[in-house]
Amino acid sequence: MAELILYITAMAITPGPNTILSMANAARTGLRKGIRLNLGMLIGITAVTLLAWGTAELLYAIIPKAEMGMKAIAFAYLVFLAIKMLLPKSIEEGEGATFIQGLLLQLVNVKVYLLAITAITAYIMPLSDSAAETGLISLLIPAICFLSGLVWAIGGSLIKTFYLRHSRLLSILFSLLLLWCAASIFF
Repeated sequence: MAELILYITAMAITPGPNTILSMANAARTGLRKGIRLNLGMLIGITAVTLLAWGTAELLYAIIPKAEMGMKAIAFAYLVFLAIKMLLPKSIEEGEGATFIQGLLLQLVNVKVYLLAITAITAYIMPLSDSAAETGLISLLIPAICFLSGLVWAIGGSLIKTFYLRHSRLLSILFSLLLLWCAASIFF
């Protein structure tokens, strides 16, 4: 369970479309207006998580051996993310955004789909044989992602300044955390 929470937190808090847009939106419009975007993101990631959970349950029921293949895919994706995190990148501010834009962002955000599928197949499903229990535990994904978005929104431009100042060190730290998560899938 600790590895699951670490994985979700590392994935949710690292810069990506959600966190960057959340930060820029709140910095531009304030937290009160900016929260609409985060609520849309919460509903969107909950829908994506439920879709990923249902798909994973179906695959496991149909193909019991799918677990090893899904773990291999999850491992490869985590290693890819760890390497990608070390590559230089810039932070661009987004436009002020709405609830609907936050919801739609989740429905097309590949990082969210892969986060949900990886967490469910590599960490959550091995914890329990009960579909109801895995579904309930899967709700940690949108909860932690929502809280991460709020962290970025509340911090606004302060987090952006800190991240830009220490981006290399933070990228290395998050990359190492992702590699640890990848290794823990098989060991």
